[in-house]
Amino acid sequence: MSEGSQSGFWVAILIGGIVIAAASAFQQYSTKPEQFNTKPVIRDFCIGAFLTAMIYMFIPDTIQNLLSSGQTAASTALSSLTQAPAVTANADVELQTGPARF
Repeated sequence: MSEGSQSGFWVAILIGGIVIAAASAFQQYSTKPEQFNTKPVIRDFCIGAFLTAMIYMFIPDTIQNLLSSGQTAASTALSSLTQAPAVTANADVELQTGPARF
């Protein structure tokens, strides 16, 4: 494994554990707020981290591609927003109703 995919592996484990633990804490707090216990939340963090690690081990290249394409899409969207030309509102659009004509 290269250094980039190794750090991505640990980030995926951390994110998966945090998401599952947060869902567990929310569920536990919403059902019994006076009896909140951290032991099940820690257990669910470990379960979420383990499941995320398994998923990451099966498809690490796909996850890396998704992360890089997400970064590319975000940067492209931001650059297109800053360079977007002004759009005129005078465009007359004809609205057709009724059955489709094939």
